[in-house]
Amino acid sequence: MGRAWPVLAMLLLAPVGRAAAQGDGGILYAYRPHAGARAEFDAGYRAHLAWHREKADSLPWYGWDVIAGRRMGEFIDGTFGIGFAALDRRVDPAGDAAHAASSFAPHATATARWLVRLRRELSTATSLEDRSPSALLQVVTYHVSPGQRAAFEDVLNVVRRSAGLAPYAVYECVVGTSDVAYMVAVERSGFGSFDAADRDPTHAIDGALAGSAVPVVQAESELWRLRRDLTLLPERAGR
Repeated sequence: MGRAWPVLAMLLLAPVGRAAAQGDGGILYAYRPHAGARAEFDAGYRAHLAWHREKADSLPWYGWDVIAGRRMGEFIDGTFGIGFAALDRRVDPAGDAAHAASSFAPHATATARWLVRLRRELSTATSLEDRSPSALLQVVTYHVSPGQRAAFEDVLNVVRRSAGLAPYAVYECVVGTSDVAYMVAVERSGFGSFDAADRDPTHAIDGALAGSAVPVVQAESELWRLRRDLTLLPERAGR
């Protein structure tokens, strides 16, 4: 399996030192557990997080179940609030890959991997970077034409100045998508928060787009539920 995709993915999951630089970068992975093997996948992933903990991994690792949308049933994990250079300073990548290959990788198919950058000037919240995740994330990914990047960001700037919206973060997809994409992650405490449609930032974005000349190639919506039992949030150095 030395050249297999799951193992290559695990090479990037390896921990870095205790003093990993903070930043606005992030990396995400998506997995589809094999039919009938979700319990084995969860147990293996939980064991792999324990491996990271034993190696004193300083990075936060979040885990979500996709409970609505095209990828429903998949598991997504990722780390946020890092400098991308942290991914170059991995500790024991061979050991990490070997442990992953024997724990959770046999029970799922890796379906995606992408890097993102938080756009603080377009966001109203930084909960993942602050290690204070919400119970649910409403994630809408907007795909735009390369020539419309600046115009779409102008729309996001307008929306950010709106009052009363639920907190959200905007991530620019750096690599791993087929076109220019922005991921808007809206914090949700529960399903009841959807009753207040006027507080939905994605509705505000839709309205602002309708009044602009920006063509959105595609907008895809998902709901992610945090798996606290499959999440590792180490204390930051100095706390």
